[in-house]
Amino acid sequence: MCISRTLSLLQRLQYFQISQTAFKCTTSSTTMAMSASEGDAYIGTTERGLTQELQFPVPWGHITGKAWGDPLGRPVLGIHGFLDNANTFDTLAPLLPKDLYLICLDLPGHGRSSHLPLGMNYKYETYLMDVHRVVLALGWKKFSLIGHSLGGSIAIMYSAAFPASVESLTLLDIAGPIYRPIEGTVQRLTDAVTNKLELDKASELPPRVFTRDEALKKLLKANSSLTPKSGAILLERGAREVEGGYVYTRDLKQKILTFFSLTAEQCEELVKAVKCPVLMLTAKELLYPGGYRVYHEERKGSFLPLFEANSSQFTEIEVDGNHHVHLNNPEQVAPHISTFFTQDTPQQPQSTSKL
Repeated sequence: MCISRTLSLLQRLQYFQISQTAFKCTTSSTTMAMSASEGDAYIGTTERGLTQELQFPVPWGHITGKAWGDPLGRPVLGIHGFLDNANTFDTLAPLLPKDLYLICLDLPGHGRSSHLPLGMNYKYETYLMDVHRVVLALGWKKFSLIGHSLGGSIAIMYSAAFPASVESLTLLDIAGPIYRPIEGTVQRLTDAVTNKLELDKASELPPRVFTRDEALKKLLKANSSLTPKSGAILLERGAREVEGGYVYTRDLKQKILTFFSLTAEQCEELVKAVKCPVLMLTAKELLYPGGYRVYHEERKGSFLPLFEANSSQFTEIEVDGNHHVHLNNPEQVAPHISTFFTQDTPQQPQSTSKL
């Protein structure tokens, strides 16, 4: 079936999710204890107070997560950044209010979640649909979202598409959805197709095996915002033990996240549709210095006024630290998040969405 061009972006997102049988993962689905994959032993500890490992069946395998707190507490869903995993919240979670029930996901192709089949592509809209699969499986009618970087973009999209379900939104070092200029669209498409086929071939090869130290050094080299301690925390879920050492668990195919990017106008439409209270915590140290500052300031200049005008409450706070401040120095962000969650939540304005 074709989708009418007159439908809004939010309506098309909703249509896409329903037409792709998102509701196969219904509230009758049960969460299951985490098990190691095919005999491989995952690195992992419970020293930071992990309460439960979760696994949600999906058509291509499973989506995993980890839960903190009392299941009867206020439900919160945590979504990590690009190529990170659920452990990104490990140092922050113990500092948050004790009445929260925080479930931190491994997005597909990350951490302990299944990879998409060879030939399939990772996209923002499919991540959105996967988050909705989990929400349906949990049976949550209302909950809050915490998203870091890529996870923040997904959380914004979810809050826009399902405004009646999201009580509050916390964004960690992300000003709004990612967009790219229209200029360069054709070249990006050409590059994406070429690189995707090369990655498919590479994905068929046996994964490279590292010692634990080698795996950590490689992770830290690729992520300058991580401290060695934070890198080791992410590696617990980002690698698994095999014969001779460790292999990374992330799917190489994610290096091509999307063939087409949202436009700035589409991102603005999404931000305008966010009606819940929003807390935006921005790291003072930019992820990429230089030219990125212009892009960063441009996005903030576009999105912050829209959050202020359309959400029921908007607060933006700059904190000392870098892109992974929530993991490296959680004491910088935890008090702000705790205040945000413990204050009286303003009544959300009536949504005009027909979704």
